[in-house]
Amino acid sequence: MKLYRATLKNPIVFPESIIITSENLDSIDFDKMIYCEISPQGAMGNEGGILMYVLKDENTLITYETNIEIDQQIFNAISDLISKNANLFVNYNGGMGNYVYVKKNAQLEIDEKYNCFWYHSSKTKLRIDSSVNGVFLSVIADMTRQDSKQDNH
Repeated sequence: MKLYRATLKNPIVFPESIIITSENLDSIDFDKMIYCEISPQGAMGNEGGILMYVLKDENTLITYETNIEIDQQIFNAISDLISKNANLFVNYNGGMGNYVYVKKNAQLEIDEKYNCFWYHSSKTKLRIDSSVNGVFLSVIADMTRQDSKQDNH
């Protein structure tokens, strides 16, 4: 079932979710990654999890996910790849040990009514949900802090 809002003119497309494996690890395009969360062991919320939103095409997102409990080697490999590609992202504090990476120059609309972000593509808006509400709220707070620091310089 697709949701529809008249203001969008197109249905909201919820992302396909793919578990990260050694077979698909190399197919993840970090240049197309819009949002990523890393929650190491001990973090609150999605403990030991990685959640990535990647553009499949200009109007479709895919989520890639893993958890340290599923495959520690893949968790470590993805963490390393994110670190190696850190120059592509703005890092935000997700609170309670969570780390969030948003593609530089990606305009994310904050939607506090639905507790999500919206990424604007050329034809529609693509919904990005944080793994837990606390991460969403912490990222908004950190985005606001970083924006106010830039405004003061």
